[in-house]
Amino acid sequence: MPIEYTIDHAKRFVHARVLGVITLKDIEDFTDTVVAQDALTYRKLFDGSQGDGTYTDEDVMSLAARAAAYASLAQRGPLALVPRPGNGADLARRFVNLGKFTGQAKIFSSPEEALKWLEDQPEGET
Repeated sequence: MPIEYTIDHAKRFVHARVLGVITLKDIEDFTDTVVAQDALTYRKLFDGSQGDGTYTDEDVMSLAARAAAYASLAQRGPLALVPRPGNGADLARRFVNLGKFTGQAKIFSSPEEALKWLEDQPEGET
């Protein structure tokens, strides 16, 4: 899978990095794993700065709808996104807006900035 990730249950933290080109299915598989591992309430860092995507506007809409549906399962923990510069930032903004994140998701230009913000955020409630 072109998404390398760790789910640290002790720290209640998910760290994902895109390596190469990802598809909608790769992101769906990753998010399904986060939910299956009961990590939805954890703080999450998704670093896509070194990767690329082959998804369309419709794929972003589908992912956002999935994210909004996950909100009905449990309160989601904070999400820090580090998109690839350029079009990736626009897609990330659309995902956050359509995914019904209520101030618990932010977009950053570097993983270091994202991690600093996450460390100051309370995790979601279980």
